[in-house]
Amino acid sequence: MKLIAIELVGFGKWQQHKIEFLPKNQLLFGTNEAGKSTIYQFIQAMLFGFPAKGKRKKDYQPKNGAAYGGRLWFDHPIYGEVQVERFKGQNKGQAKVYFNEQIGDETTLEKMIYPLTKELFQSVFTFQQEQLSQLEKLSEEELQTSLLSLGLSGSQQLLLSREDYFKTAQTIYKGKGSQPPLNQKLNAYQSLQQRINEKEQQERPFQQLLADLSDTERQITEKQQTIQETKQHLALVEKQVMNLPLYEELQTINQSKEKPVLGREDQESLLSIYQQHRFLNEELTRLNQSIATQSETEDQSEDYQFYLEEEEHIQQLLNQRYDIDKLLSEVDWMTQSLQQNQQEMLPLEKQWGWNSVHPPQLSFEEHTVNEMREEMVGRAVKLQNAKTDLHLLEEEIATREENLSTFETMNKEMFQKKHQQKNKSINLLFCGIAGLFLLLSFFLPVPIRYVTFVLSAGSLVVGLLPLFYQPKDTYKNEKRQWQEKLSQLDYLNDQLLKINTEIQKLKEEEQEMSRFISQKVKENHLGRMDQVEFWLTHRTDITRYLILINTNQELEHQLREDQKRAAELAEQTERYTARLPIAGTSLGERIRVIGRFADKMEKVRFAQEYQADAYTRQTIREVKEKQQQVLDQARPLLYRFQIASINEIPSKLQGYQEANANHKRKQELQGMLAGLYTEFSDPKQLQAKQFELSQAIKEIESSIQELQKKEQKLLYQRQQMLADGTLDELYQEQAVLKTEIEELALEWSSHQLAGQLLMDLLTELSEQQLPNLLNKATDYFQLLTQKAYRSIQLHEEQLMIIREDQQRFMLHELSTGTRDQVIMAVRFAFLYLQEQRSLCPIIIDDGWLHYDSKRKEQLAQLFAVFSQQQQVICFSSDNEMVSYYRKLNQPIIELEGA
Repeated sequence: MKLIAIELVGFGKWQQHKIEFLPKNQLLFGTNEAGKSTIYQFIQAMLFGFPAKGKRKKDYQPKNGAAYGGRLWFDHPIYGEVQVERFKGQNKGQAKVYFNEQIGDETTLEKMIYPLTKELFQSVFTFQQEQLSQLEKLSEEELQTSLLSLGLSGSQQLLLSREDYFKTAQTIYKGKGSQPPLNQKLNAYQSLQQRINEKEQQERPFQQLLADLSDTERQITEKQQTIQETKQHLALVEKQVMNLPLYEELQTINQSKEKPVLGREDQESLLSIYQQHRFLNEELTRLNQSIATQSETEDQSEDYQFYLEEEEHIQQLLNQRYDIDKLLSEVDWMTQSLQQNQQEMLPLEKQWGWNSVHPPQLSFEEHTVNEMREEMVGRAVKLQNAKTDLHLLEEEIATREENLSTFETMNKEMFQKKHQQKNKSINLLFCGIAGLFLLLSFFLPVPIRYVTFVLSAGSLVVGLLPLFYQPKDTYKNEKRQWQEKLSQLDYLNDQLLKINTEIQKLKEEEQEMSRFISQKVKENHLGRMDQVEFWLTHRTDITRYLILINTNQELEHQLREDQKRAAELAEQTERYTARLPIAGTSLGERIRVIGRFADKMEKVRFAQEYQADAYTRQTIREVKEKQQQVLDQARPLLYRFQIASINEIPSKLQGYQEANANHKRKQELQGMLAGLYTEFSDPKQLQAKQFELSQAIKEIESSIQELQKKEQKLLYQRQQMLADGTLDELYQEQAVLKTEIEELALEWSSHQLAGQLLMDLLTELSEQQLPNLLNKATDYFQLLTQKAYRSIQLHEEQLMIIREDQQRFMLHELSTGTRDQVIMAVRFAFLYLQEQRSLCPIIIDDGWLHYDSKRKEQLAQLFAVFSQQQQVICFSSDNEMVSYYRKLNQPIIELEGA
């Protein structure tokens, strides 16, 4: 909020005086005793109530009895312009609030300015010199606590709640306390547990007995459950054994060939057709016999009679003569084709090791095989080149090694000298002489002593000279040649190693490809076609072999069908073997014999009809016409029920009647055996399974009886041990005490956890704000000191000031004025962090006691800068500060005596 104006009706020395404020920065200037502090107290009283009277407190009530109070106007971001009116003698000093044509009370005002409180107003938004000195030694923990108390990252209420939680938790339990209830319960529980342990030591066998009893009860329960399941299974098996004949009957019906159900009307129609056809056949036979008796063909009457009886079936066979000839021709052709295909497959199978059971397959496309061949050829070329290079390189290395050996032999003296140079040593003789001269110098007079010193030094130099003297190398050129030969030999050896590595890699790739080809040959049943080259050049062999296999499969299937059809037709001619010479002949020969017999009998028929009278011939024609009518009438039914001729109707009817009976019986059996047998039921094992389950039940019952005896024995022993009841009472007491401890512990942990959570939350919030606080404090401090200092930081939980020359200072090491500037910067940084909330204007009452002129000017600049975001009201009696405000074009309000 921002203050708009105040009207002091009667407050201290001020009566009927109104002051209007600007929304940004202003300086209220007045001499000492002009009433600046009274204005500050008036603003505080209007917002939070009149101050309480006290002996050492200033009383602002007017002495002349005027009304004590006044009015205050402020701009609120939500409620707009708000007027607060408060008089001591009205409404018990409670405030009246006017806003948006509404009137509120003290509660409304508190709601409007929340979370601003009197304490927050005094400690945060007002600046006085004594407050600055209180923050002189701020630590990191104190800064975080200040952040929380200011309401910038948390709330004072959260701090109070945290303390309440911790205090409540301590009333329940303290780490080293003895009076809180949880401490007392824990001590009692510890003593009780000790008593229980002592009692259990005395009654340890009792614990083992309880464990044995529990284990026995568990085993009995498991056994009873197992025996129940086994009995249910046995009952099912016994029911299966009982109904086994019915199950076998059902299986037999299921295995028999399924026939369509024949209705009663269809049965009667077929039976009627058969009877009519039989009657007409008998009539025709009678007429033919009558004609035969009268004719000259009486000697052939038996064959002719047989022909008349079988005429219909014979004619049906002869009508299929063309189809039979075609069928036999196809059988011969397919047989020959199969033989030819097998003869063509035989060389392929011998060449490649194939068989028709597992025919070869080539899953690779042709371009893939080409890529594999090109890769193999390329690898083979690389390998051959590498081997050639290896051979040449080995010869070159052997030659160079021989040359190097020859070179070393020729320059043996150079290597010996080199070895001698490596073994350089000092000249002990001259070193000994130097020591002797040095020793004599201590006993000689001064002039001679210096000479011995010189001689000693000269001898020492000569003795140590071999260590430092490097003779001229006479084999410099030879050494260079030797080093070049060695480096060339090393290079060749490196190349040799690379070529060997490359050859090894190529061989591994070849082995991997060989394994891959072997795997594919095995997977695709390629036999001896185990080379990629074969997959390309003989690819057509695989294709041809697969075509022959597929063709043979189709031919074999069709040949089986045709042979089956031919066998059925041959079976139909078996009825004529007793009359005609067809036994042991082929189907084609049988059809020809039957055809000649039919032609012969037709001639007989023609001769008899020619010799018969006109009436008889007419009767025969009428009978034949009726036969044809009956046949035409019967043809749909015969086709529907797959009956070849009318003569087969009785046998077919009998078969259909049996099928109808089986169908009804099947439905009856399925209803009786529903859910009794599964797909995996084996009737042969049912009786063995029944016996096995019965034996298992007997064994389980026997084990249950043994366990029950053991249980009774253990129960009796437990009853005897529990006779005194001491341990049981202790267990009961322990359970009750444990329940009480759990309740208290739960209550304590809930308060402790709540307090810790609030503490963690507030710490996290303050830690998030603390870096921002220090950064902003640094900016303001640089403004106040004209960038004489670099930054404000925390070091070991204490504020540290860093100067431009990197020198570091603690707060107590700074001058009083600089220290005040640090605290002022920190305070303004606090306020900056909550600028978005704009809780209250900043009020400063001469907060620059220790400032010189330069610092005052910088402070005025800080006020001007900070007032861009927040309202600043400064009270001062300092003329120098007035001049700085005028220099910065900041407004000044002069206070005159009331």
